[in-house]
Amino acid sequence: MKAKIQKDLVQLMKSGEKNKVEKMRFILSFIIQEEKDKNKELTNSEIIQILKKALKRNQESFEQFTKAGREDLALKESEEIDIIQNYLPEEMSEEDVINLIKETITSSGASSIKEMGKVIGLIKKNHGDNVDMAVVSKHVKNLLNS
Repeated sequence: MKAKIQKDLVQLMKSGEKNKVEKMRFILSFIIQEEKDKNKELTNSEIIQILKKALKRNQESFEQFTKAGREDLALKESEEIDIIQNYLPEEMSEEDVINLIKETITSSGASSIKEMGKVIGLIKKNHGDNVDMAVVSKHVKNLLNS
């Protein structure tokens, strides 16, 4: 995935899109910094987690700038959000997430809210890249409480 981002960056540099080049370099810097911190090359799954963190940060900034009436900065954040989303896998629909949770609860034998961590851990391990863990947490709690 890192190679694809770098390749796309080169393409943007050749096409002269300075605005997008700046944003791509910013995204790539997160990945490179994390690699330096961990002192190893990151897997695609780890890169996806970094991109999700960056996306969340950008969405929060977008909301803050919109509330403050700073449309110029909100637009900049919106453009970064669009670029980051190009590299993230498609997330499962809420209905698919609920079905996945039901299957995981059945296969793990979880029966009480005390086993919520076990269910969430299994889902994160097997499907963490393409599910929103906040949605998972909410539905696991509801299904184990009922």
